[in-house]
Amino acid sequence: MTSLPPPPAPPGAPPGDDSAVRRRALLGIGVRADLVSTIDIARDLVLRTAATGVDLALVDGVDTLDQDLAIGLTTLRGSDPFNLQFGFLGLRPLVDQTSPVLAREALRAAVVQLVAADPRVRRVVDATVSPPDKASRVMNVTVTFESVTGDPVTVDTGGLASGAAFGVLDTPGVNLVVTR
Repeated sequence: MTSLPPPPAPPGAPPGDDSAVRRRALLGIGVRADLVSTIDIARDLVLRTAATGVDLALVDGVDTLDQDLAIGLTTLRGSDPFNLQFGFLGLRPLVDQTSPVLAREALRAAVVQLVAADPRVRRVVDATVSPPDKASRVMNVTVTFESVTGDPVTVDTGGLASGAAFGVLDTPGVNLVVTR
């Protein structure tokens, strides 16, 4: 059976501090799904060895939120038959808009909409879309928000269209900053 050990107490926490347990309860636990390669958005479940054999690897806390947002940003809205409201509406502005400025603003608004719709996000603080690099036409999206646990989080896609590894935990290409 897949289970996580109790979360470690924050450094310097007094005995009996249950803030790590509350953070895990508020932000969730999920099955770890890493990118298969950096040139595609396909994901695969990760297995780990356990005392009882092989088990599913899990993520918790801010890592779960990061992974869920990464999956949401790479899923076309309406393509999940079990949740038609899940996914990202940012592809249409990139195709429909002839003005690069309007396309960037529509992309920024779509990212804000996806992040703000997650119940684990208290508020979106900032979202920026860099002008595309003329050679690669890649636009980097950076969104800063506050989680329901009060943690300020910044997610930088790192050029998702270029095949950068966005949403893979503990890998270069993802700039996830959690300030506590």
